[in-house]
Amino acid sequence: MNRKERVLAALKREPVDRIPRGELAIEGGFIENFLADVETPMSPLGKEIYVRKALEMDFINIHEFPKTLLGYAEDGYPIYQSPYGDIFKETPHSFQLLKPALEDIEDVEEYQTADLSVATSHLLEFYKANTDLFLISQINGPVSALDWALGMEDYMCYCMTDPELVAQFAEKIMAFEVGRAKMFLDKGAEAILITDDIAFNTGLLLPPDTMKLVAFPFYKKVIQEIKEYKDVPVIFHSDGYLADVLQDIVDCGFDAIQSLQPSAGMDIEKVKQEFGNKLCLIGNVDLNYLLPFGTPKEVKKEVKDLADKAGPDGFILSTCNILTDAVQIENAKAMYFFDKEDGSMNGEQDF
Repeated sequence: MNRKERVLAALKREPVDRIPRGELAIEGGFIENFLADVETPMSPLGKEIYVRKALEMDFINIHEFPKTLLGYAEDGYPIYQSPYGDIFKETPHSFQLLKPALEDIEDVEEYQTADLSVATSHLLEFYKANTDLFLISQINGPVSALDWALGMEDYMCYCMTDPELVAQFAEKIMAFEVGRAKMFLDKGAEAILITDDIAFNTGLLLPPDTMKLVAFPFYKKVIQEIKEYKDVPVIFHSDGYLADVLQDIVDCGFDAIQSLQPSAGMDIEKVKQEFGNKLCLIGNVDLNYLLPFGTPKEVKKEVKDLADKAGPDGFILSTCNILTDAVQIENAKAMYFFDKEDGSMNGEQDF
């Protein structure tokens, strides 16, 4: 099987020649640490491809969210406007909302959805031309998008006081996101990832009844529109404790779920038993202790156990979020090469 065939088979819960693996993102510090002894000059995108193929990853997730540079703050960090209309300051590890997309949720009637012409697909086109990785393109879900556009505090309050107006806003935002998804499919994306952090480590951010107004209907509608446009897998990402809503996620029509955060109590064996015939499972490798602070021997043992519980079919090996700067290089190698006796790389650099 090649990379594309392997990932697609896993997403469809069909037999694979080996467990596919990969990450939604890799932080820049990890890439630089990994390449510390590599002397070959490479572009930033070339470096990411190198690391993904050196670790024998099978897919890449492309997060290409458009934003307009407005200027710079006094501390030198850039100020942007998102296509939702909010204005924010961006630092290397966070963003600060400066002006929400709506000053009041009651203004939603006048809100105009961004023109799709602002959306870009440059990264997707680059990776399509320069790799044989399975291509996943990312869009935002209704919770994270509105949380971003309104600010978390206002968003949470509006969900309690004016959920119907929040739903109206979500419908307009998600129309833009569906447009982006269709554009990505036209440009070569082979699956769509909907990212929507809907939970803490102990449960949902919002009550279940509120989720039935502001989230679940939009997942279902977006997935239906995507699949009517092109029948590709649609993946859901959220950190946190999701056990109580996994059936809702299945009912919305998702093909796969990524994160399955072990430190939030997501028991991969139980999830596999209950939902393995309905969802491809992606993730579950711990980022709290195992990869930053464990030993390669511990990592290999844990990942082998994970593979036995969740694989080989309908499972994609991944961290429970992204490959962060805190992950030790030797631990990453132990994770990705858990099924090799010597833990070594093949040196596969066919690009």
